[in-house]
Amino acid sequence: MSKKTFALIVILLILTIILLAIALFRSETPSSQPPTISRPTPSPTEKPVGNTTLRLSPNPVYPTIGTNSATTVAVEIDTGIDRVTGVQLEIAYDPRVLTNMEIKPGDFFSNPTVLPVGGINTKTGRITFAVVPSKIGESRTGKGTVALLTFIPSINAGVEQTRIEILEKSKVSVPPRDSIKSVLKSFEGTTVILSSPSAR
Repeated sequence: MSKKTFALIVILLILTIILLAIALFRSETPSSQPPTISRPTPSPTEKPVGNTTLRLSPNPVYPTIGTNSATTVAVEIDTGIDRVTGVQLEIAYDPRVLTNMEIKPGDFFSNPTVLPVGGINTKTGRITFAVVPSKIGESRTGKGTVALLTFIPSINAGVEQTRIEILEKSKVSVPPRDSIKSVLKSFEGTTVILSSPSAR
């Protein structure tokens, strides 16, 4: 065997040992990829909840069928500690049962301004009504009447009772710097119990 052949065999043997050692070393060591950093999952941002409640009063209400005198229901507010700058009411009722529905501001805000939004849809029985103080930036806390609903029950109602509901879309606003869209915590409608004069 020539010296060149022997040298080549030795070189190939050394290269094989080196490659084998590299392969074994890689299989025993952790992956060279950067380690995955486990980051805490951010907790969902909690929606700030206010303290303000809205309710229709009285509940229940007893109008009399067959008269032209309107029945009044108040939309009452209790703000708790919230400083309120406006109220948007979304109300639903059955227009086949309750007719001549009207809404006007109550005395919760001094000199209230009614915003030109929505109104009363006598076909769908939906009311959108928004009221704010006449003085820009004024806020109010406490209890009071935001709005007054008046209606006359239909003589052909054909039902013994119906509901007037405050809808979830209703909002109670606070000063913009508070960064809260609405502080409305809860709301409650009223049941209208229909009766004829002879039943009283």
